[in-house]
Amino acid sequence: MLPTPRGILFSMTACVAAVAFTLLDVPLGAMIGPMLLIALLSHLTGHIESPGPLSHDAAILLIGLALGSQVSSDLFQQLLLWPASLAILVCTITLILWLGGLLNRRILALDPVSAHMAAAPGNLSSALAVTEHHGGALSQVAVYQSLRLAFLTLMVPFFFTLPETVKVPLIFTGEDFAIWIGMLSVGWLCTLWFKHLRITTPGLIAGVLIGGTISATGLATIQTPDLFIGFAMMLFGWRIGIDTVRQGLGVLLKTIPPALVSTCFALVFALCGAYFVHWSLGFPLIDTILGFMPGAFQVMPVIALETGADGLFVTTHHLVRVLAMGAIIPLTASYWSRT
Repeated sequence: MLPTPRGILFSMTACVAAVAFTLLDVPLGAMIGPMLLIALLSHLTGHIESPGPLSHDAAILLIGLALGSQVSSDLFQQLLLWPASLAILVCTITLILWLGGLLNRRILALDPVSAHMAAAPGNLSSALAVTEHHGGALSQVAVYQSLRLAFLTLMVPFFFTLPETVKVPLIFTGEDFAIWIGMLSVGWLCTLWFKHLRITTPGLIAGVLIGGTISATGLATIQTPDLFIGFAMMLFGWRIGIDTVRQGLGVLLKTIPPALVSTCFALVFALCGAYFVHWSLGFPLIDTILGFMPGAFQVMPVIALETGADGLFVTTHHLVRVLAMGAIIPLTASYWSRT
């Protein structure tokens, strides 16, 4: 299928925004630039143009391969401490869900189920399905969750100073070309298979497994080209911008103040949990902060890659957060629907 003029316009805007914000040294400019300018373009033109599902899957696969390249021989020793951190994470997000829901009932005047689903730190699909099942305010929950994702994407990069990392090539060269073609080919086949099996985030898991196997066994030294990471960040920013503006400008402006209050409330609890894990278990603070963020599953591993944090630690914690929310959300909604 040939690209439409509108699709070309949105694609060019996203690319120009990614390059411009990166050159301006904006933290994670390749993601924040497209998010802001695509949202503005969509509002001005009145059109919604999302990146295709195949390009999004490809971006997720690239991030998975980059995360897998961080696997080292001492990973299994580190894994012994992860269950304790994951248990603290589940307790933290449960508190955010319940206390955040009580806060939302006061500042949004929502019914109990909708208030708690708007506060849910992750698993948007479950939150929306449960809200619809109980006859809640579906549109308000969707707006609230979209704004929380946008706030986290904008706020979190400014918590950190991006390190001066070892320079990696913009694109692959020489023997790296064959390695990357092989990894991308196998990764794409695994992604399609995992999607058929209905596995959560198939591209991310396929990439981590393939990249991790190659890195841990010493078959090759993987360096992820900057162009790949930039491409993934651009697509994520594009999707977040579209998802935000899709809700309508009037509704967004009305919801921004309470959504910002609720997001900051969730951030305080997340940061407390992150600091406790850092203090008690000795994990680097940057790893625990990114791992405990109450949302933005696909964005936080990218930030981990850019800041030099442990991307596998961060990704595992967000995967557990999403899965835990999938179990906790229906139970919470069931309880509040009876009160």
